Amino acid sequence: MQYALKIKAESISFLLKFFNFCYFHMVKIDASKVKKWTVLEMDGQLFVVLDLSFMQMQQRQGSYTYKVRNLATNGVQNVTVKSWITLDQAEISTQNAVYLYNTGDTYSFMENDTWEIHEIQADTIEDITGYLKDNLDVYLQIYNGNVINVILPSTITYVIKDTVPGIKWNRAQAGTKPATLETGMEIQVPLHKEVGDTVTLNTLTGGVS
Repeated sequence: MQYALKIKAESISFLLKFFNFCYFHMVKIDASKVKKWTVLEMDGQLFVVLDLSFMQMQQRQGSYTYKVRNLATNGVQNVTVKSWITLDQAEISTQNAVYLYNTGDTYSFMENDTWEIHEIQADTIEDITGYLKDNLDVYLQIYNGNVINVILPSTITYVIKDTVPGIKWNRAQAGTKPATLETGMEIQVPLHKEVGDTVTLNTLTGGVS
């Protein structure tokens, strides 16, 4: 009898811990408050928001469409929700870190406070690998001990490694030309830019600031 009561007590204790875990790791968020890099729980899976848009319906409340990445499968999809609903947001630890280097498809980051090294596969962060340069300060989003996302600074300055000759006297002209940055990423830069010049990119839009 005492053994059965002990088992029952342990089961109740486990359930309480489980519900406390769920409560403290998921919070409610209004659809209108969701931003880029918010991590949502939907249908038992975690999704990070890559982009979002709002559509106003005539004579009724609008809806939000989120472009999300499944953190388990890395699959990308669009999810549309009504503007007035609430969603489950995963509570994520965000840590200051620095990008170190990559070896093939593995990218290494180090937390500033603990010096802990995190190695992330390219397919997890494929949308930002072109922005990564040595010693770049970033933020790591960590859930249950695993890095699930890397957040870049809003702007980053790069050196132009290759481009066609510039047109100095056309500095005010709005045209652009292709250029290759120090990371190997190819972008469009103003016509007057030369090899060795710097250019600042907006990492949210991908455009030159």
